[in-house]
Parts: sequence; C-alpha cells; structure tokens
Amino acid sequence: MSFAKSLIEKGDYEEAIAAATEDIEGGNHGPEPLFDRATACELAERYADAVRDFEAAIDTNRAEKELDPFVLDDAYFSALLAGARDEAARDVRSAVAMLDRYATTLPEGAHLADARDWQKRLRGELPSLLDKTRDIGA
Repeated sequence: MSFAKSLIEKGDYEEAIAAATEDIEGGNHGPEPLFDRATACELAERYADAVRDFEAAIDTNRAEKELDPFVLDDAYFSALLAGARDEAARDVRSAVAMLDRYATTLPEGAHLADARDWQKRLRGELPSLLDKTRDIGA
C-alpha cells in the first residue's frame, strides 16, 4: 500500500495529496500515484483536480496496465458526478458539459447511460432517485 493510500484511509486527504504529488514529482510515472491523488482530491471535494488526475491515471493505465480498469472507471465516474452535482448549484449547463467528458475519456465505459441520465437529472428532465425528501408531507 502506498503512503498516500494509508493517509487516505486515515482521512488525511491534504497530506495524501501532498504525498502522491511528491511520489509523482519523484519520478513515479505510473497510474497509482495519480489514482491516489485523484481519490484524495475527490474526498477533499476538489473535484476538478480529482477529474484531471483520474483522466491522467486512465491514460497512463492504458500503457502500464497496473490498475483494474473497472475500478478506475467507477472512481472516475464518481468524481465526475460529484463535480457535476456541485457545479450544478452554480451553472447547470457547465455541469451537464462536465459529464460529457466521461464518454470522451471512456467511450466504452460502464457508466455511459448513467452519465446521460444524470445530465437529464441536472437539467430537471428526470427525477433524482437520491432525493427522497421532495415528497415528504405531500
């Protein structure tokens, strides 16, 4: 287990980001430190940084094949969705565009339909299954 990953497990996200960055700058050009930093960024709610690092990890993993591509796919979609939901509070159009990155990065990805559904949810065209409070008291 990497040092960054152990910091993530302790909840020390900013320290994990620093440790993964140090690993990358120290010459580790594999996908794992990018994945670790992306994970820590997502948990620290730094979604744009998380998405950028997950995309770099996916690209690097295509050559290195160190990480399970399905794990990368799920983690990337999770960060992208979290970022889009956060952005939707400010700009729905930008949030919807953010989810377009999924199909561009992973054209054969497992979450293509999910990304399209979430675009509809963000635009208000499809109810969110996660918000159970809307019908309370109705």
